[in-house]
Amino acid sequence: MTASKISVIVPCYNQAQYLDQALQSVENQSFSDWECIIVDDGSSDDTAEVASQWTAKNPKFKYFKKTNGGLASARNFGIKNSTGKYIFPLDADDYIATDYFARAIEVLDTQDDVEVVHCNVMQFGYIEKSLTLPPYHFETLLIKNCIIACAFFRRETFLKAGGYSEELQILEDWDLWLSILQHGGKVHKIDAYLYYYRKHQQGSLVNSFEKDKKRHKEHLNIIYKNHVDLYLAHFGNPIKLYKELKVLRAFHKKSTSTVMYKIYKLPNRLKKLFKSKK
Repeated sequence: MTASKISVIVPCYNQAQYLDQALQSVENQSFSDWECIIVDDGSSDDTAEVASQWTAKNPKFKYFKKTNGGLASARNFGIKNSTGKYIFPLDADDYIATDYFARAIEVLDTQDDVEVVHCNVMQFGYIEKSLTLPPYHFETLLIKNCIIACAFFRRETFLKAGGYSEELQILEDWDLWLSILQHGGKVHKIDAYLYYYRKHQQGSLVNSFEKDKKRHKEHLNIIYKNHVDLYLAHFGNPIKLYKELKVLRAFHKKSTSTVMYKIYKLPNRLKKLFKSKK
């Protein structure tokens, strides 16, 4: 089997209605040395039929079906069944600009110290505006994700990192970036809108987790446990941090209870009061 330069991994779970647009954006790429692995993660809709149309007309598209195991499981499965030097996960309901592959390869082939390549993101669908992520620094990444899930990375580094954590139903990309970048390596962001991210009004996995604070907290705990040594090395013992937080909270409470502070805040409170009465 001849290895491709890029392996595009497209997990699909009951998103057949969007799949054509995602795959068309892959086929439209100006850079042609790629393969596209479509992973049907136990769908009950027309995913198989849509995928079969693409595999029939272009051998660079390959279709696999597996028992439902979640996004991390589907991505790991797809990568295992791919050949590319570079991996690019693409969500089945999103699409990409025609020159994204060419611009990413230009970076990855010439800068060996770059481990991850991503770009500016434009949201479409229920919300139509750019997606703002904080600039990448590793300590920022420890606190919050600052790289979109669908970014390029090297197969070799991915395998060393151990792949996506299948414990996670969401935030699996954040967990992977921590694993990939913990020993160094650069992140390169292409300053152009090359990725188009579909925002759903309701029903998406992201939306469900935003409403379920308990599950979200459980997933944060998994990420912390997966990388506890990193967190201890960068931020210290959490017991000590909690004690320092208690001191800061006590200081804040004392400061905001003074007469001078209340006088300082009075104009804002009166302004809000007058607005509420209008």
